[in-house]
Amino acid sequence: MLLTSSLNLTVNVEVQKTIFFLFPLFPIFVIFFIGCIAETNRAPFDLAEAESELVSGFMTEHSAVIFVFFFLAEYASIVLICIFTTTLFLGGYLVKLVSDFYILQGLLDSLSLGIKACFMIFLFF
Repeated sequence: MLLTSSLNLTVNVEVQKTIFFLFPLFPIFVIFFIGCIAETNRAPFDLAEAESELVSGFMTEHSAVIFVFFFLAEYASIVLICIFTTTLFLGGYLVKLVSDFYILQGLLDSLSLGIKACFMIFLFF
């Protein structure tokens, strides 16, 4: 927000045409990424419940569909955080490789966000 003077994510992506925010804000990216790992309860922050709950736990009360919904919610939060990380630090849908081929630019822009988000999801697992 301080670099773009806007909360609009499109403005944030368009400002990154010259350089991705990952490079000048690398220490902030590391802190943000560690916070994301803690928020999504991934290792080493995966023990969000108390020691007494690890054996019987809060998940043993739920069966089948409710249990699946808990895990789907956890993985959906991972995907959402990876998309936000891609938009805030990796330039979102911008592609820096091809600038002369305007016909392919729209296709590459639409694939770029997905590829970058999949890379971030890979880092979580």
